[in-house]
Amino acid sequence: MIERRILGISSPGIRPGLSRMARLCSLLGHPERTFPAVHVIGTNGKGSVCASLDSILRESGCRTARYTSPHLEHLGERLTFDGQPLSPSMWEEAVEQVSEAILSDRMLSADPPSFFENLTAAAFLCIARGKLDFAVIEAGLGGRLDATNLLGRVQMTVFTSIGLDHEDILGQGLECIAKEKFAALRPGVPAVSASNGAFLDELAEKASRRLDSPLCLLGKNARVFPYTIGRAGSTFRLCREGFPPMDLSTPLLGKHQVVNAGLAALASLGLSEAWPCITEDSVREGLRKTVWPGRMEVVALDPPVVLDGAHNPQGAEMLAGNVRSLWPETPVALVMAAMKDKDLDGMLRALSPLGGDLFCTEVPGLDRSETAQGLAEKALSLPWPGKVRAFRDPEEALLEASGSAPLVLCTGSLYFIGRIRRRLIEKRNCTEAKE
Repeated sequence: MIERRILGISSPGIRPGLSRMARLCSLLGHPERTFPAVHVIGTNGKGSVCASLDSILRESGCRTARYTSPHLEHLGERLTFDGQPLSPSMWEEAVEQVSEAILSDRMLSADPPSFFENLTAAAFLCIARGKLDFAVIEAGLGGRLDATNLLGRVQMTVFTSIGLDHEDILGQGLECIAKEKFAALRPGVPAVSASNGAFLDELAEKASRRLDSPLCLLGKNARVFPYTIGRAGSTFRLCREGFPPMDLSTPLLGKHQVVNAGLAALASLGLSEAWPCITEDSVREGLRKTVWPGRMEVVALDPPVVLDGAHNPQGAEMLAGNVRSLWPETPVALVMAAMKDKDLDGMLRALSPLGGDLFCTEVPGLDRSETAQGLAEKALSLPWPGKVRAFRDPEEALLEASGSAPLVLCTGSLYFIGRIRRRLIEKRNCTEAKE
């Protein structure tokens, strides 16, 4: 209901630019300026870092808001207070105020903000009214022209890994994409960043020096080493210049989650000078309690099903490497659905070293979704190392895959993962209840 209401007052598609969002926030009384925030920007890993940061801040005794996108199963997941979704009435009140502001303004009525801009404005209203201690805010895409870049009280900026995605909007190549993201640095506001290779790291350092924004690069000024990766999570040592090493752990699976957890820890420790409630113990315990569904999430069925929303070549490559590290000798059946505006050839090439049969499917009712047949044709043209089959029904694809290998991997899109996750969790719970 709320999602349909927002769609009804929004212009279609993605529309970069801050003019509409700035005008809307002004009409709403600038809620984006009323709360301290951590701004998380990047291509992959933003949601995991937000979840880890939110958990650390709550463990430190802070009341928190967390705003992320997209959602897996329902819109309410995008904004949480103290780890819990907001009541529908809070959303309804905020959306009504956004709608009234648009309809009352001649310019916005003629040129409405996008869905993401209106949703973000409503989220800012909710956070402002919540009188919380901290908000952890994930950028939508890019950084410079993203709706979230209007935040007025950013205390820390976090840059996750940067890869090729949304090139039609952010520009062609890693340099263009990185410059768009690093443009969200703020004068005098500290930042932490994952290492993205020597060239992009130099871009980040130049931007931070120009803005007098202290930057800590994970991989240069701090390191996560040694680390151990397992099916129950990872342990690692965070080493920082001038500080004793810290032994930490995360339940999130995969080597990339060690980096994401390290970024969250660095950001939190950087905040601790101004927020002494954040301690090494709260960082350690907050990381240990982090929950983030749909990212290397294992659903304990027979056979086990791994859910991961990797949706670009960089994410798919990391996923393939993690699966092989954790299940080195286990044959894998892949179930995949993806959006047609993504680099499908690149994703398929990145996943192909896993081998096994590929069960192509689609997200019903979603126009952006590539058809099962279209995805299958792209896989066959590689060629894919195993058999390739197409199923319009995701549940049929999953059923067939479950009978073909001792491990099933579902990937390609968070929209797809959200579509199938609820059924899988219900099936697991029923199985456990019978036992």
